[in-house]
Amino acid sequence: MSQRVKALLLGCCAMHVTAAPLNEAELQAWTTDIDFYAEQVKARHIHPFHTMTEEDFKHNIEALKVELPRLSEAQVETRLMAISRAIGDGHSNYLMMSGPHQHFPFRFKFFGGTLKVVDATAEHHELIGTQLHSINGLSVAELFTQLAPVLPGVDNQFSEHSSFEYYLSLHKLLVGLGIVEQGRPASFHFIEGKGAKTLQVSPVSMREFGKLSSAYSRVEPKLTKQDIGMPGITLSLLGSQKAAYFDFASYPAPEQVMSHCDALQTTLRSAGSRYLIIDFRGNSGGNFYSGLALSACLQPLDQIDWMQGVYVLTDGATFSAAMSNTAQFRQILNAQVVGTPTGGDPNHFAENSQFLMPNSGRRFTLSKRYYPFIAEQSDAVYPDIYIEPSWDDYRHGKDTVLTELLVRLNGMLITGKTVPALAE
Repeated sequence: MSQRVKALLLGCCAMHVTAAPLNEAELQAWTTDIDFYAEQVKARHIHPFHTMTEEDFKHNIEALKVELPRLSEAQVETRLMAISRAIGDGHSNYLMMSGPHQHFPFRFKFFGGTLKVVDATAEHHELIGTQLHSINGLSVAELFTQLAPVLPGVDNQFSEHSSFEYYLSLHKLLVGLGIVEQGRPASFHFIEGKGAKTLQVSPVSMREFGKLSSAYSRVEPKLTKQDIGMPGITLSLLGSQKAAYFDFASYPAPEQVMSHCDALQTTLRSAGSRYLIIDFRGNSGGNFYSGLALSACLQPLDQIDWMQGVYVLTDGATFSAAMSNTAQFRQILNAQVVGTPTGGDPNHFAENSQFLMPNSGRRFTLSKRYYPFIAEQSDAVYPDIYIEPSWDDYRHGKDTVLTELLVRLNGMLITGKTVPALAE
């Protein structure tokens, strides 16, 4: 366990207290909730001490309870996030957003080591495309160091970066870490080219923040999406490449996949599709049996090039069931993985149960299954063909990964041979 994690768990890190400490009734309520949390971790997690020892867990819980009179609610919740993170798997998380919360009005995305603003509320629309330099004087690297020990949904360094992109906007978490102050705007410093801009920014409601995703629309390659009756999955037929592109954004129920299988097979046979592209980028998971149902539906199509014609696209947000299906499709569909490494660990604790704290009403999750999907030790599913999106492509609406893969397929159609990997 790193010194930073230990310091946060033990309450030793330097934080300026800016929110009111708990009153007597709140102290009692949180004490009961913390005890409930600890009991559930020990009783309901399939293997709670696979990373953190039981002794360390007990010590961290007791230290938190001792320090409760000096802590604000935001600090208590941040400490619970840190304890959950120290359990060591991405499906065991304290859910701060299950209670009242606000967000700073930006969505961020890493390109290399640069954190870009990819969406913002109308008031800050001019900041889209700029680089975040710092918040209250802390650089992005320093912010990452502060947030990393508490981030939920983390299996590896790739999901850690993906989680940071999102949770950097969570106002209550930044209050709990002492990065910003309750009731006061924060100083955000942005860079654009050779210019810079510093603004005092206040948080907005979750409803307003929830409208944000990305201001950049994909325009290349041009896709015509079809509804195939499988909610969360769309199909685009790319005739010149004889490819069927599945945008697998979220998971339908297995029966929804199976009930529309015959119609999908008819569509692909009529189109003469030879290549399959299944896109799990940005997919945080669901029921992996739905993915297996899709693979079972596709497998009878003898027209597909099952030796070198199936591709799965991944990135750091490919997590849980989407990561599982990626590993499975590499085996059962002979698929090549394209893009960047998954945020999920192929040998991972999963299938979490959710619990409600009796007083605060806050929620947390605990893993109840373990899936070893590959024989060797690894922290991610690493791509066979590594292609990293570029900022220049992204801001112009060009999907770097898909575009370069289609170039590869064009070469295969022209030459009838396997084209060397673009970037191994």
